[in-house]
Amino acid sequence: MYLQYYVYAYLRADGTPYYIGKGKGKRATSKRKGEITCPKNPAQIIIVEQNLSNIGALAIERRLIRWYGRKYSGTGILRNLTDGGDGTAGVRRTEEQNKKNRERQIGIKKPIISAKNKISLLGNTNARGNKGKPKSAEHKLKMSLSAKGKPKSEAQKLKQSQAMSGRKQSAEVIAKRTGATIGNKWWSKDSISIKSRECPGEGWKLGRSSIKKGVQ
Repeated sequence: MYLQYYVYAYLRADGTPYYIGKGKGKRATSKRKGEITCPKNPAQIIIVEQNLSNIGALAIERRLIRWYGRKYSGTGILRNLTDGGDGTAGVRRTEEQNKKNRERQIGIKKPIISAKNKISLLGNTNARGNKGKPKSAEHKLKMSLSAKGKPKSEAQKLKQSQAMSGRKQSAEVIAKRTGATIGNKWWSKDSISIKSRECPGEGWKLGRSSIKKGVQ
């Protein structure tokens, strides 16, 4: 079974070859869509060499294609699209083939990746990846303290000012904000004081620190 390959040729009516190929089994007489068609006359299909290894068949195929030359490269009479050897070296596609490839590519739609999925693909699990997840009072405090004191650029200040300009809050929003602060108590930890209805976490004591004011 090792020496099961052969090299074949398709001949024109005048006896000149128009295609050189390599295969095994019924390859020489059965062609797939888009490939060079077989001659209708079986006498025009000849086996050049047989009982070959795969490497040996590839070598003979390439040598014969180089000998007769290819029409697409302007070197000879064969209709082979490549230089042989199971590769694409020297391939030259027709304008019709290029047009079909372009049309096929246009029809392919790229998947739409949302910002959340993009962050997930990048392995980022920070703010956007945790959007919607409830945060503890201590977590909110850490976020507030980390942002506090960071200088803003003039561009950031301008952008924030433009975003807030002309914005009016509804009565419902104002009522929610007011209701959110009702019942808040002062809690202190490490000279930092905040207002919260419930204890922010371990180590916090009821009452306001007299050393340093915190954030509400």
